[in-house]
Amino acid sequence: MHLVKFLMPKKLKLSCLLIGTLIISCQSIAGTINSVEIIERSMSQNCLNWKIAGACFWLKCSLFGCRVTTTPKISHRLPDLTVSSYSQTFMNPWSEARKITGSIAKSANRLLSGGNLSGVGSGMQHTDSTFFYEVDVIGSPAVNILKFNRFLCQSKVKPFVPYYLSAIDAKAWRTGEPDSYRPEALTPGIREIGNWPNSTWGPVYPRSGFVLQSDPAKAAAVTSQRAIDIVLNDGNGHIFKPVDTSATQNILRGNVAARSKPECEDSGGSWGQIDGKESKYGCRQQIWHQWNPNSNEQSDNWQMLLPRNDNKCEAFGATGNWSRGKIAEDGNYVWNYWRDYSCCIKGGSVLLKVVDF
Repeated sequence: MHLVKFLMPKKLKLSCLLIGTLIISCQSIAGTINSVEIIERSMSQNCLNWKIAGACFWLKCSLFGCRVTTTPKISHRLPDLTVSSYSQTFMNPWSEARKITGSIAKSANRLLSGGNLSGVGSGMQHTDSTFFYEVDVIGSPAVNILKFNRFLCQSKVKPFVPYYLSAIDAKAWRTGEPDSYRPEALTPGIREIGNWPNSTWGPVYPRSGFVLQSDPAKAAAVTSQRAIDIVLNDGNGHIFKPVDTSATQNILRGNVAARSKPECEDSGGSWGQIDGKESKYGCRQQIWHQWNPNSNEQSDNWQMLLPRNDNKCEAFGATGNWSRGKIAEDGNYVWNYWRDYSCCIKGGSVLLKVVDF
């Protein structure tokens, strides 16, 4: 049995999918993608990269005394964020996201910038070597599917939540200010995507929608990396919703609605008496310890979903003919951003020590 089949759902119904109270269509048109397709394409063993990374030592106590227990420290990735890079303002190629965020972005843009989206039209190419893209960073619908599993760390990203919409951040995204005055933007060769100076795709700074690049797919990738940098690293000067990027996190886990001990423990909770009543048992949440690094353009994990579905993850910046078969004529690109996680499987009340392999 492949690990990805063990950790992830065995079957996804393709007629329709219900997430919370949102009913999602299962059909998409050319140049777009829907939530069911994103979830299906997120079941990638290559991108998950699950492994045992160390050992965790716990103090576990009961009425009969205390003892030390050992559990694995696991490491893997999660498809936290869906990143859309596209040429037509307000027209996110992720169909459900466009319905959710389109009116928000339009209203906020009118309020913040007077509705003046300078430099934006029906096309994305402004000169022979300059492209412009809008970018939206939104919580992936796959997060809910992977939420309750004791053999996976837990994402703090919420599905369908917009963490960055470039149309709301219109002034900074179109002018490059205040990023243009930072050392990263003023010093050539710093924060480059690829190898500078001969095979760079473009710099991370200034974090705007304009890219000096003759290859449209690479230009879209550069703008996506810039948007992720705003959300996960340093969003100063931009309008965005931050993701918790604490290097060490204590997270409450456990499905309080679980009806059995196995179901409770699989969700990371602890099965026991509720409110001190001997006759009433239920699932209690408990603290898990986990770690996750910030974004790094040299080692981030991107999975292309549109215009081509890739079953692998890679960092942007490859040499050679990377764009072959990846250029979208309509200017619509969608990626999964797989974020690195590591955590200790729960084994006691107090974490004593962690040993990395």
